[in-house]
Amino acid sequence: MSVTAGVRTLAGAIRSPAIARWLRVVGPAWVVMLADVDAPSVVTAGEGGTVSGYAILLPLFALVPILFLVQEMTARLALATGKGHAELVGARYGPRWAAVSVMGMAVINFVAYVSEFAGIALGAAILGIPGPVAIGGALALHAGMVLTGGYSVFERFALVLSLALFSFVVLAIVGHPNLAHLVSDLNPVPSDVPHDYFALVVAMVGASVMPWMLFYQQSASVDKKLTREDLKGSRLETLLGAFASQALMAAIVIAAAAAMESAAPPAAIPANVAELPEGLARLAMGGSAWLIAIGLMGSGLLALVVVSLSAAWGVGELMGWPHSLNLKPNQARRFYAVYFAEVLPAAVVALVSADLVRLCVGAMVFNVVVLALPLAFLVRLTSDRELLGDLANSRRHEALLWLLTAAVLLAGVFGMYQYLT
Repeated sequence: MSVTAGVRTLAGAIRSPAIARWLRVVGPAWVVMLADVDAPSVVTAGEGGTVSGYAILLPLFALVPILFLVQEMTARLALATGKGHAELVGARYGPRWAAVSVMGMAVINFVAYVSEFAGIALGAAILGIPGPVAIGGALALHAGMVLTGGYSVFERFALVLSLALFSFVVLAIVGHPNLAHLVSDLNPVPSDVPHDYFALVVAMVGASVMPWMLFYQQSASVDKKLTREDLKGSRLETLLGAFASQALMAAIVIAAAAAMESAAPPAAIPANVAELPEGLARLAMGGSAWLIAIGLMGSGLLALVVVSLSAAWGVGELMGWPHSLNLKPNQARRFYAVYFAEVLPAAVVALVSADLVRLCVGAMVFNVVVLALPLAFLVRLTSDRELLGDLANSRRHEALLWLLTAAVLLAGVFGMYQYLT
């Protein structure tokens, strides 16, 4: 088959109704799943690979179905009701509960902003770019991505930006992992692990399912005007995004673990990479430095925008303000004001922050505790037959989701205790 014929065949396939409908759906789930691999998640995964080696991989991949179950609920609610998370909680349980849910997200969001800026600055430092310049550039892009003409334009920018994260896959390959050693270490409870192994596992949970993800995917699906007819495509996108998210986290773990087992300890680690987990720092001292830099800056910027939008949508829904990227700034001033509100002080904090690794791992563990409340609301809302009709959870599915919520809360509390002691 000639190249021209191949292109025509591909174009014809894309124009088919089924493929065209699925491509129309793509966006909310993929963007939020890739934003899930944010700067603190990169640091957390690098720390896991540095400290626990390949042993952390099995718990990491076990999170794929959990991530899918949680995010599928947000998509189902959005497509069935046309409302965001905070708006639905307020309508069903009152504005006070909606406020509690949004405020819990806002607290963890500020820590996320600081971590994203710190990750961007760290990635830029690897390339010799000063921190203030990197953070100033990130703020400019953060503003430009939502001020360029509606949700669809923003989404195209976000989808392109998400490709930067696949530099971590290349990083894992050039790290030359020992595949035999990798397979032999796939044990859910290894015998030789550090004291804080369980805290790292919980941090991986927090790095995989974050409170702002629930708000973002639901509100983005509403802003994209998806309907019940798009549910099958949205579920497929959510599943693919869950696999991609955890595969990227695994690539970071593998890269850090491979560096720890294959390279002699460096005599001294340069200041520009000293805050990275040691496994990633060793790679950053060689020819792979640019891969880590691109991944950190891309992941930090994508997450910065997604977290800011989750806050703006959440507060807008809570307060009843106009809240859509399809509205111009003069039509939704308070929505855009919230989008910018927290990032400015967070940028300042990031410039003076110390001990990035501990901050990021601690934030991921705390995520798990904060996640319990919005997750409980999700389970209740998706089990409400009056609200969702035939799309509501079955009794067996509801029981599974309540078990998952309880397990998340218990793991978060125990992980936080182990992390602090």
